[in-house]
Amino acid sequence: MSAFDNTRLPVADRAAMTGAIKRLVAADRRSFTAVLLLYVAAAGAGAALPVMLGAVIDGIGTGWTATRVDVICGAIVACVVLQLVLMRTGRRLGYRLGERAAARLRESFVDRVLRLPLGTVERAGTGDLATRTSGDVGAVAELLRKTAPEVAVAMIEGAVIIVAAFVVDWRLGFLFLAGMPMLVLAGRRYLRLASPVFLSERAAMSEIAETATASASGATTVAAYRMQGERRDAGYARAATHMDRLKGIIRLQTWFFPATDLTFLTPAVVVTVVGGLWYLEGWVTVGEVVAVAMLTLRLDGPVFRSMMSLSEFQMGGAAMARVEGVHLMPDEVRDAAPEGSEVRLDDVVFGYGDGPDVLHRLSLHPRRGERLVVVGPSGAGKSTIARLVAGIDRPRSGSVTLGGVPVADVPLEVLRRKVILVTQEHYVFTASLRENLNLAAPEAGDGALLDALAAVDARWAADLPEGLDTMLGEEFHELNLAESQQLALARVILADPDVVILDEATAGIDPGSAGNVEASLAAALHGRTVIAIAHQLQAAESADRIAVVQDGRIAEEGPHADLLAAGGVYAELYTAWKGVAA
Repeated sequence: MSAFDNTRLPVADRAAMTGAIKRLVAADRRSFTAVLLLYVAAAGAGAALPVMLGAVIDGIGTGWTATRVDVICGAIVACVVLQLVLMRTGRRLGYRLGERAAARLRESFVDRVLRLPLGTVERAGTGDLATRTSGDVGAVAELLRKTAPEVAVAMIEGAVIIVAAFVVDWRLGFLFLAGMPMLVLAGRRYLRLASPVFLSERAAMSEIAETATASASGATTVAAYRMQGERRDAGYARAATHMDRLKGIIRLQTWFFPATDLTFLTPAVVVTVVGGLWYLEGWVTVGEVVAVAMLTLRLDGPVFRSMMSLSEFQMGGAAMARVEGVHLMPDEVRDAAPEGSEVRLDDVVFGYGDGPDVLHRLSLHPRRGERLVVVGPSGAGKSTIARLVAGIDRPRSGSVTLGGVPVADVPLEVLRRKVILVTQEHYVFTASLRENLNLAAPEAGDGALLDALAAVDARWAADLPEGLDTMLGEEFHELNLAESQQLALARVILADPDVVILDEATAGIDPGSAGNVEASLAAALHGRTVIAIAHQLQAAESADRIAVVQDGRIAEEGPHADLLAAGGVYAELYTAWKGVAA
């Protein structure tokens, strides 16, 4: 594995890529062998054509009968037909083999990505992961189903043609190899120089995606701070870097492709000239010289196809290194078994990366079944508490536990059944409303789905043209922010976790409806621990307890009325919020 820091996803080295390809081949060994045999047979039938034609030329000179010539010509026609049939069958089976390999690759990649710690994904950047998931996986799929079979066919055909030249005459066979040293040297130099260039091109694409994604997702902030010029310049700089990488690829190809042309022109000239001289000396026949000369010309096809495919092969190889690099990331050791669902934060100190501490010896003990609302000024550390309880991040010191064990050590499949974090960001899949809801509870019937929607006041669902069967997504029925949040909250009810963390989960719902949604949600989640991060303080009024966070510490705790009477930080926040709300 290549060098890797905590902010970038790794890139696999050649050994890891080779191992991955071997696993893909081994998973479909019989089909791979069948395709290989078909290609070898097709190449043999093609190489037999010039050999038999040379035999006919010599035969006519030695007095063959017309019948014998007709039989050999019929065999030539049969070889042409056989080659077409074998090649077509091999390509069809090879394409299917490539598609199956690509499908296995996609499945394993998605499975690995879904098991990555969310903190790791965030540090790496969504652009890098998005590029690997879409562009790189697509490039590898194209390599497996098209480019690799093309190169394999070309190499097999070239090898059979070379063998056929030696079968005709071993001396002419050595003349046939006159262009091979140039081909080998040019190919090795190209492969050595091209690999880092193509890898850097794929990385530059990731940087473009990362910059574009950040600018799009933060468009409101960019506009608010008038940073359009800075983001535009950043985008242009990433695009300029990518253009430089593409120019590097073109510079490589400007010398490589002309060198390739000489590799099949050189032996054709050498065989014709030297073979003609040898014929005059009586060492070879005219038919043998013609056969080998035709074989050199037939070598043009496989050599040209394989060399033209090297660029795509390099691009696919670079993409494969990035895809396989995700598999090389070390797995988190998460094997703790919680006993119960009690959440505790004790003397927690936390900061992001190498930055300063955000939380300072913070302690918070939500009681089972309690609705705890965490409030405080922006930047106080409220969302950080949510991330720690959800097991996304680990504290620098102190402990964040679930059922007596560190939350970040609980296996994800267990943690996701016990703790759910709902933020302002919600994803609506391009699928039916029923399928979007069944993600949280695959076995839930229509009655349970409708009850969950009703519990979050999602009255819009009743107006959908096909009810639960209505397709959602940009190309179908697109939900607005408030509707997307209600969909996410309905999933929480269906998932039925022990602990629910709501980080501004109703921020997109208009204030007039937000109170109804929160009241309905509280009733639906009765008996479960609910930790709500809130800026709009209407959620705090009905809370069992309020925790006020200020400068990374718990400044106050208690019920709404008690904190108002105390006249402290919460009273100031509430008075200010009431003034704005009014």
